[in-house]
Amino acid sequence: MQINATESLKFHSCENGFECAKLKLPLDHFNGSHPKSFVSVAIAKLPAQVPVDDPRYGGPILINPGGPGGPGVFFNFLVGRQLQTVVDSAEDPKTSNHKNSSARYFDIIGFDPRGIGETEPSATCMPNVPSAWSWMLRELSEGQLGSSDAALGRLWSMSEAFGSSCKKNSEKQEEPDIKRYMSTAAVAHDMLDIVEKHAVWVAEKTVAVSKASRGCKDSAMKIQSAAKKAKLQYWGFSYGTYLGATFASMYPDRIERFILDGVVNSDDYNASLGNGSLHDTEKVMSTFYSYCANVGPAACPLAASSSSPGDIEDRLQRIVKSLYHNPIGIDTPFGPEVLTYSDIRTLLFLSLYSPGLIFPFLGSFLVNVEARHGPVLDQYVAGLRSAHVYSCPLNASAPQKIPTNVPTWAILCGDGKDVTDDDIADFEEYWHELEKISPTSGAIWSSLRMKCNHWNIRPAYRYQGEFSANTSHPILWLSNTADPVTPRKSGRIMAERFPGSVQLVQDSAGHCSLSTPTPCTLHYIRKYFQTGDLPPENTMCVPPSSALSLNSTDSTSRFHDPSLKAVGNGELWGNTMQLEVAMAAAERLQQWASEDNLWIMGSMHQAEDRNLLAISQMIKGRRLALTDLYP
Repeated sequence: MQINATESLKFHSCENGFECAKLKLPLDHFNGSHPKSFVSVAIAKLPAQVPVDDPRYGGPILINPGGPGGPGVFFNFLVGRQLQTVVDSAEDPKTSNHKNSSARYFDIIGFDPRGIGETEPSATCMPNVPSAWSWMLRELSEGQLGSSDAALGRLWSMSEAFGSSCKKNSEKQEEPDIKRYMSTAAVAHDMLDIVEKHAVWVAEKTVAVSKASRGCKDSAMKIQSAAKKAKLQYWGFSYGTYLGATFASMYPDRIERFILDGVVNSDDYNASLGNGSLHDTEKVMSTFYSYCANVGPAACPLAASSSSPGDIEDRLQRIVKSLYHNPIGIDTPFGPEVLTYSDIRTLLFLSLYSPGLIFPFLGSFLVNVEARHGPVLDQYVAGLRSAHVYSCPLNASAPQKIPTNVPTWAILCGDGKDVTDDDIADFEEYWHELEKISPTSGAIWSSLRMKCNHWNIRPAYRYQGEFSANTSHPILWLSNTADPVTPRKSGRIMAERFPGSVQLVQDSAGHCSLSTPTPCTLHYIRKYFQTGDLPPENTMCVPPSSALSLNSTDSTSRFHDPSLKAVGNGELWGNTMQLEVAMAAAERLQQWASEDNLWIMGSMHQAEDRNLLAISQMIKGRRLALTDLYP
């Protein structure tokens, strides 16, 4: 469907009950340059279960999947209904008495930020699909940092060439380059515009109903005032928490409900990713060793009947190192494949985002790697084809999206401090510092900084104020006790900067609360959106007991953390059926986080996107029953 951009919201039926629109907004909100240039922001809305003139209508909740670079429209198509189930009242809107009900029912709105997805113009550096894909394959063929003694020099030179070429491409364009106008601050302003335009859209609808029923003299005034009064309701994940914190700092009086899930420390992010993101990464990696030791060889073939977590770790490291000089050649019906040292290290890192769904496969996969053959290995490498081989569509006229991480670099490098003066020695010192903090992830995470070392396109405006404010409604921050890239301490730091905020801690491993469905967390999320009430200070939600349980408040646990206190959650769900419905939605969100979505994890490197596709095949091929983890 072709939707033309308009200055006011005009929704069209687009897919499975969703409504879509494109909103025409100024290219440059802050400097007024290029007044005749605009962006066309793609929007997808899952309408509320009640009409907008119903007193139970709660308004829109905007969502962001993270990245930076994640498209919110596709994200909403995937999981909007599940998110709506979590935040909406459990009362059936068709049977409850709306006149006396305090229930609230929300629209869920996803949008593609500037330069991303279906929003136009797109952020690119290459002229077409073949050149972009070919360059991606060439980069991937060099492997990760540390995968050979030549990898650093080659990757540095390739990053330098890419950055310089992208700069020349920018200077060559006749129109203003979108890459200079897609900072997080610009997207925050777009969110305010979306909320205001939507408030006007709602006011027009309700005024039309009022006129039809009894007339309305002050309808024009009501519509005009709607935008000024509009406040944002928002649920952001990972990088989406940085976007949310930016909005809250820029527009603190426009906050209605705000959940920031998997919290990014703004100081670390603004330093072009300092060294704070990986604080808990090895803790998550350790949960795999404990998981295998707990379930034994029947569920984790990497374990023997008497294996300790240390034994599992030693065996895993031997398997990984075995590929350094001897990758595995694999023959498939679709052509030859190879599994490399970089491939397996990337898989290990990505498994940390959603241990509940990926760890049960990881043990079988590693045993296949050790044997250098096996069905799980075959499943996995089948998903790596697009990272290794370029293929053209059968129909040459078929449209193709250019595979690119340019939006990631434009946003991440543009938001952060300018690090283009660093030389290769400075970078190498940074890389080794991260590897000391996290041997599992340091090489992958530091590659982000390398791109920024050569990104020469600075934004026309970026927010450089304080990340703190007295917001019109307090913020709810969600953090796991073991998150691979957004550690719990980041959530604590950020919550302390926004008076009245509360950090809700979930005692689980993985990225964002969605990685482990937890009744307690779901209860507080729904309560917050329904009533605005925050959890008590220092509340920690504990997932159902499983082989992955951290038991952080148990002094005998391997993951005991004396800074945490066990807080009784009580009978938070009075209705078992309501809990089952919410948990079913959360389980679908968990599956999204590990198999369907490539953005909550961040589009950090093309290799990770492709490895995620391979993981997706593994999970879809052998769907994990929830009872395997939560007996």
